[in-house]
Amino acid sequence: MPRYTVYGDAHARGTVALVALLLAKEIAFDLVPPTASLSFVLATRSGSESGPWLRTPEGFVLAEPWAISEWLERCHPDPPLLPTTPVRRTCARILEDWIEVWLPLWPRRSWSTLTGLGAHLAAARFLLGEQPCRPDLVLAAWLETEVLVVPDVRRFLAEVAPALLSHSDALIGPVVGGDDDGSGDVILPAVRSIVVPLSDRLSDDAIPLSLLPVLEEIASDYHAYLVANQQALKEGADRVLVDLGFGKRAFPPRRDCEARRARIGRELAALDPESRRDVRRVLEPVGAWHALTLPPVVEEVDPADPRSL
Repeated sequence: MPRYTVYGDAHARGTVALVALLLAKEIAFDLVPPTASLSFVLATRSGSESGPWLRTPEGFVLAEPWAISEWLERCHPDPPLLPTTPVRRTCARILEDWIEVWLPLWPRRSWSTLTGLGAHLAAARFLLGEQPCRPDLVLAAWLETEVLVVPDVRRFLAEVAPALLSHSDALIGPVVGGDDDGSGDVILPAVRSIVVPLSDRLSDDAIPLSLLPVLEEIASDYHAYLVANQQALKEGADRVLVDLGFGKRAFPPRRDCEARRARIGRELAALDPESRRDVRRVLEPVGAWHALTLPPVVEEVDPADPRSL
């Protein structure tokens, strides 16, 4: 029977996050390290020069972690790795985009961010409460592949934010050298196979109070970039100027960030008025509402159609 195939560096953040996602959904797959020639073919077929890539059983080749995640969530809805209630689902979207796109860009500024995340996880256990969801997998993959691999950083965070290490270890564990079983497939024994039950299957749509400072920080930097990025793309500018508290800095415009922002906006627009008000009541006081309501300036991509990814 045809299986999914993941092509990517076994110790890269995107690959580890994708492997963890497939394991959480109990989807059978093979993990293959791409050669230079194979990477060229995958890039040609997917339209993306960088991995990881996912080949579906039907033969489509998908790229971009967030697009792959959406495809898998659509085609394999059980177990659900995103909340279904509006407030928690929107917060999960915000957290996932921030962790995947923004956090890795700010290693120096991330110390206070990481200690803040550690304080939140110490209070809530996972990003949205007692049970993990998709952003938790993305966070754990980033921590284990790019942050905690530095011994001094691991020791420092073990002292000031031990909940970060506990969170990461509970979902993925240290990413150590993979084994080759002779077939060319790389095995990641340290990535834990988990099934993620979501507490929002109940009627409660609450988020932990300790998440509010995290959302406030997201609004102050990443969402500030999203607002400026939307304007830059609209005007055809070649840079995005954002003041993150220490003077304006130039960033390149990113269409993928705009597409992700617009996707959340479309989900909000599709909510019934009462649910939309509930989300707004949570996000507006911390400044995380405005950026999501701006009109999109890039063409919508349908995650149900792999040819558009």
